Amino acid sequence: MLARPIESSIALDIPFRGGRNFVHSTDLFAELDGLAGKFLAPRAHLKNLTLRRQAHRQIAAHFLPHPDAFGSFALALPHQTLEGWLVESPALITRRIAFDEVAISRAAVSEPGRVFLPGPVKGYSGFEQMIVLFKMLCAQSHPGAWLFTGIDLNRALGKEARLAVSRTQTVLNRLVDARLDQDGETVGRVRMVLATGGNV
Repeated sequence: MLARPIESSIALDIPFRGGRNFVHSTDLFAELDGLAGKFLAPRAHLKNLTLRRQAHRQIAAHFLPHPDAFGSFALALPHQTLEGWLVESPALITRRIAFDEVAISRAAVSEPGRVFLPGPVKGYSGFEQMIVLFKMLCAQSHPGAWLFTGIDLNRALGKEARLAVSRTQTVLNRLVDARLDQDGETVGRVRMVLATGGNV
């Protein structure tokens, strides 16, 4: 049973991040993970997130299939899943926040096929830390702009955790699939593709 009745769509409040002019995956993850706790239960989490293209305007989360969706997601409890779709709205994004990736990349250890953090980097979410690690891992395959396309989690991604991403597959040097470990245990998998422009 849902913690509270859920609307057919919910407007998200997404800022631009750093100098980017598109919606960053870290902000989508944070907003949707927050929805899980609000509408399912405090212990609920974002189970998966898939993006097919970048978005440049505000986002609405829909809980019925939508023909204009640019992505999809699922919120989860152990025995309950709520699926949703992401749709760009006409509303412009007017807020911008800073994002300094250097603190994370400096703390990361890079090995062939694996990048990890010996300990959590304070002040950053688990997803923010994971994204930086994954970009570093993808750069091992090919330099350029890598775009996040998906994450599948079998449990919540913690903030105070040791994270590691390990490459499991590379397709034509343009798609990287990786295993995501948290405190030495596998918690899911993530995917990125090489794009001609933009950054994750």
